[in-house]
Amino acid sequence: MPEEYLRPHNSDWTTSIPLKCIQFAQRNFNGNFAQCDDEESKPKLTVYRPCQTENYTHLVYNAFHDVMDCFNLDPKEFYLQFMIESGFHINAFNKTGMDSGIAQFTANGIKKVISKNRISRTREALLSSSRPSCSRISSTMGAFDITSFSVERRCAMIAVPQNPYRSMFFNYIHTMLDQIELKSDVERELSTLESLKPALTDRIKRQLVYLAYNRGMTGIKRLLVGYSDYKKSMKQTATEQDLDLNQNLARVKKILRAEPEKREILARAIKKGKLNKLSFAEYAVIHKATYVADMVATQDYVQRQLGDQCSRF
Repeated sequence: MPEEYLRPHNSDWTTSIPLKCIQFAQRNFNGNFAQCDDEESKPKLTVYRPCQTENYTHLVYNAFHDVMDCFNLDPKEFYLQFMIESGFHINAFNKTGMDSGIAQFTANGIKKVISKNRISRTREALLSSSRPSCSRISSTMGAFDITSFSVERRCAMIAVPQNPYRSMFFNYIHTMLDQIELKSDVERELSTLESLKPALTDRIKRQLVYLAYNRGMTGIKRLLVGYSDYKKSMKQTATEQDLDLNQNLARVKKILRAEPEKREILARAIKKGKLNKLSFAEYAVIHKATYVADMVATQDYVQRQLGDQCSRF
């Protein structure tokens, strides 16, 4: 990587989180890693963790904040997602699936991002920007061809110098598309869910976009429709507190994992209207959408160790 990408650029950014937040995430990640000679090569599973050198951590720190700054995003709102997906490691790797790189992209996620010439159009906008952060993104991202992204060539989302900038930039595009889709669905399809409509505040919508990154927007809509039906069966209208996903459900998740038969029992009880005060977060975990429970548990852990300087959910 050119030296420009390795030295601190805090003066370029409107807002930032401390470097120790990234170091903390990297130290606490327990997933798999891969080695990539270049973006064309086949990833090789490795047991070795990346060495947390000053250059390595600053590269990741800079890439994260350059994307946040270029697109006017709050780094605290995206921190937990990257911590869960990859621990902010460039070569995080799912050995059984397609997930690869710092944003853990799948083939379907990449197809969504690069369709309709989105990457080229967004990159043109970056090139016309006066922000140094935007310039660094557009200069190092490199060309990308979806036909080259296969199980064998996942290094396209791992190898430097294209990454971590490419992977984080793609993450931004994916998140924006989810936000746009959710907004249009709320105005069109979800507006018919009268038992939920008053509770779909901007804060709740942001939380749903986090969940959509793992579950997909179709999965989110299915959960919302199911929860709306449940609320109607209870003759209740959902409040913002009902839809608030910021609830620590680690114990519930642990019980359901240890005793899977209870999941079916609870699901049947929901259908029969026997559970009177069920939150959307509980409903989601019962229906196997556990990603947000992981995010909340991670948020609690980060706050216990570092306070509120790294993340916000």
